[in-house]
Amino acid sequence: MPNLDVVALNFRGGVRVGKRGLELEETLATIPSDTLFSAMVSAWRLLGGNVDEFLKPFLADPPNPPFLITSTFLRAGEVRFYPAPVDLSLCISPDKLKDYGKKIKKVQYLSEELFLRLLKGEKLDAWLFSKDDGTTTAKGWRLQKGALWLSEEEIARLPKTFPLKPENRSGLMFQEAWKQARQPHVTVDRIGSQPEIYHTTQVHFHPDCGLWFGILWRDGEREVPSAGMSYRQALEKILRYLEHAGLGGKRAIGFGAFAHTLSPAAVELPLPADGQAGLLLSRYHPRPTELPQTLQHEKASYQLVSVGGWLKTPDSPNLMRKRLHMFSEGSVLAFPQLPAGDLSDVTPDIFTGGHRIYRYGMALAAGLEVQNA
Repeated sequence: MPNLDVVALNFRGGVRVGKRGLELEETLATIPSDTLFSAMVSAWRLLGGNVDEFLKPFLADPPNPPFLITSTFLRAGEVRFYPAPVDLSLCISPDKLKDYGKKIKKVQYLSEELFLRLLKGEKLDAWLFSKDDGTTTAKGWRLQKGALWLSEEEIARLPKTFPLKPENRSGLMFQEAWKQARQPHVTVDRIGSQPEIYHTTQVHFHPDCGLWFGILWRDGEREVPSAGMSYRQALEKILRYLEHAGLGGKRAIGFGAFAHTLSPAAVELPLPADGQAGLLLSRYHPRPTELPQTLQHEKASYQLVSVGGWLKTPDSPNLMRKRLHMFSEGSVLAFPQLPAGDLSDVTPDIFTGGHRIYRYGMALAAGLEVQNA
């Protein structure tokens, strides 16, 4: 069974990842895999690396990437969270799903213990939280107003800085691992020199909370062409650079800087066999040869996300990338073969920078047992 290297990110301040290309007042709480990979490639170039050589195995036909990455997900203390399936009936019986109604639909992330039980084909009814979050005998509890679902045993691994007494577990429901803050800024009109106020939103994490992502090494010791180091060494160098350069937007005013901790082979992750259902831990853009088989599994369920935004390169003014649609984390699909997905060319038609712009859409998914597949 393959193991994931886990990278824990502890942010020094706020972090901002815009939801829409032109919106400044909306932000994601996590960093999607395509955004994270773009930051890595940009960092490699700024470190003096050859991007074309770095990307060759990802752009091959069929692709042969030396590593795959997940999106970032929430972490509270020592408890890591994973995306809940788009179709919650995969983990909860129909009767319980109907009984809990909107309360269960608020759940966006499952704790690691619950997620691994789901992958083994277990229903999670026995770990459901009480409807009023007041039953002390419940085996499941909620955080972040219902967005995070964890087991009773994992409460002890939450941050010690949570202001909760052990006997007052009902307060977990309202304990925030992160919160959003709205910050005013001023810009000056170039024509009339008049000040104009605007706002941005960023995410701030509670102490001992943050994000994490996984790295699945397929051939980490493969040498990066013309770099004199392996892909594993290159990624370590990239992460050290990004600690100071930051992730996300508004980095010039201090957002996105972090410290990271790498835990090798920290999670055993069952990968889906060819044709078996897998739950996505990254965004995914299928190659034409992977459709329609990817969608034809009896338990297939998915959500599409429209991905656009700005490109930033020293070779060109900032331009809007071409927009594409991707399958989001938590989707359940059946991949004809692995690795699946591609790097999509999203270069604007008017771009004159002398190179192509790509968006990472390689799938990293966890295999689901037959009962849930």
